[in-house]
Order: sequence, then structure tokens, then C-alpha cells
Amino acid sequence: MFPEDTESYLENEEIAIVENETLAFNGQAFLYDYQKGDFVIRDGKLVELTGQAALEAWLEKLIRTEKFRFKIYEEVDYAVTLEDLIGGVWPKGFVEAEIKREITEAAVTNTYIEDLVDWSFERDGSYLIINFTVIVAAGSFEMEVAV
Repeated sequence: MFPEDTESYLENEEIAIVENETLAFNGQAFLYDYQKGDFVIRDGKLVELTGQAALEAWLEKLIRTEKFRFKIYEEVDYAVTLEDLIGGVWPKGFVEAEIKREITEAAVTNTYIEDLVDWSFERDGSYLIINFTVIVAAGSFEMEVAV
């Protein structure tokens, strides 16, 4: 989701680093570069995300967090179990249905998210690219996450 050149990414008008008027997500999130495996720092500070950008970051981290891998996530509803599905030998239709179910059940625990719809899946080498639309009270937005 994040390009290698984070400076141009941060200057891109499509990313809402300041409060998005259509979605007042009160959660706090920080821009994370999954390719580098570290938070993005600008002027010595973490880049804070608000509004839709913060909700997108929350969703991406949710999808990338394997539920039973880390003890901290054992008793909370923040994580999914996708590794066995993506790396398994299950039929494509079953895998896609289970991924939809896993992510949707975990995502709607966030009171800002009403539903996830319009799913599509695509293989790119060893990655599975998951696309979907997030329905919130103020409208909707599209997400893409490569796992």
C-alpha cells in the first residue's frame, strides 16, 4: 500500500493526513511503511494520520495482524487468521469466502465501519492482493491490501 518514496506519497493529495471532513474517525494512527517495516518519520516526528487515513491504517494493520501468533492478541477482537488460508491448499472459492468472513467480522468491531463489500482478489507472485469497499456512515472508500 505504501510506496518506497514516502515523501512523494505524503505529498499526494489522495492521502488525508489531516482530518478528513467526511469521516471524523477519532482513533489515532501513524503512517507505517510495511515495505521498510518501520514508521514514517518527518521532521523527527511520527507522521500522524486522522480521519479516513487513520481508519485505513487501522484496517490494514488489522488485516496484517495474525490472531494467534502474538500473545497480546489472544483475548481481543483485533486480528485475523489468514496465514493458513493464504498458504494452504484449499479451493480458491473457499479461501476467498473465509478471508471475507474473517476480515469483515473483525472490521465491524470498529464502530465507524458498517460493512465491507465489493471484494476482489488477485495473485501477484507470493502476494495476495485484497480489494474491497469500506462502508461508513458518511459514505464509502476503497481499500487495497497486499498480504
